[in-house]
Amino acid sequence: MNVERVLIPTDLSEKSNAALKSADLFIDKFDCTVDLMHVIPLSKYLGDSFDKIGVPLSMDKDVYPKLIENQRKELSAFANEHIKKKDKRGEYIVNIDRKPSDSILRQIEKGNYDLVIMSAKGDHFADFFHGSATDKVIRRSKTPVLTLSKKMVSDHINTIVVPCDFSSHSLAAIPLAFDVAQKFGAKLELLNVIEMYAHDVHGVEPTTIGVDEEAVYGGLKGRLKSFFDDYDEYNFSVEDGETDFQDVLVHHGNGEENRIGFKTIILKSIAAHHEIIEYANENADLVVMSTHGRTGLSRMLLGSTTEQVIQHLEKPQITIKPELKK
Repeated sequence: MNVERVLIPTDLSEKSNAALKSADLFIDKFDCTVDLMHVIPLSKYLGDSFDKIGVPLSMDKDVYPKLIENQRKELSAFANEHIKKKDKRGEYIVNIDRKPSDSILRQIEKGNYDLVIMSAKGDHFADFFHGSATDKVIRRSKTPVLTLSKKMVSDHINTIVVPCDFSSHSLAAIPLAFDVAQKFGAKLELLNVIEMYAHDVHGVEPTTIGVDEEAVYGGLKGRLKSFFDDYDEYNFSVEDGETDFQDVLVHHGNGEENRIGFKTIILKSIAAHHEIIEYANENADLVVMSTHGRTGLSRMLLGSTTEQVIQHLEKPQITIKPELKK
């Protein structure tokens, strides 16, 4: 994971400072530049109201420029307080938009960012964080999005959990998790949840009794090996460990091989998202997951399940939307 440019959208509230307070951690780890962004979600009807009551002000010429100037000053003050290295403070972006998520997504694409960091909580316009805006950014952003509710501390990132089913999209989150684990010196866990009573999960009937967890583990490891064979652009392979459920990820690049051991966790649950949330809140310091899974198999990473995990997980999480070629 090559992180050179980071975007942090903020609503300028104290509660939304978790992302800003974590900026220095990523600057230290990746030597990246951080842009700050604020969206003023004003309705076009506000301008209509001024016209109707005869106020001699132009929204475009008088009100909006002043608002933008004031908010840019606030962003600068936030950066001075939370980003120690002046040369790593990037642009201060202020937009006015009826839909904050659309404005953020346009900036992500325009700015060619490597990572977006958003706080999970904020005050200004309740739906800005962990409401419609954040959820839409997570679902639609082609850039990885890190959401967190409190400041990240480097020496507290010891275990990274990757929820995955047998789908290519879910497995595509593993290379990113590998890179982050290397940067933080963290251990890696793959979490697979068998949804009981679901239909044909990975060829293993997910009933309450008789589920062979070793068979699921073996199937998942085999699927992971075939995934990296199919998508050789990732330059990864899997080596069998000395014991079951303990294996090794190997990255091949520039004539070198980097290895990280990983543990596979197989759990059973009636509702996958409950199990993911409970396990991650108890055991993870960071969760890395895809926003897409595979229809017809486990619904673990699909639709409402993903949204439930994102909204109720207490730990930091990086979500990605893989664009697989095959």
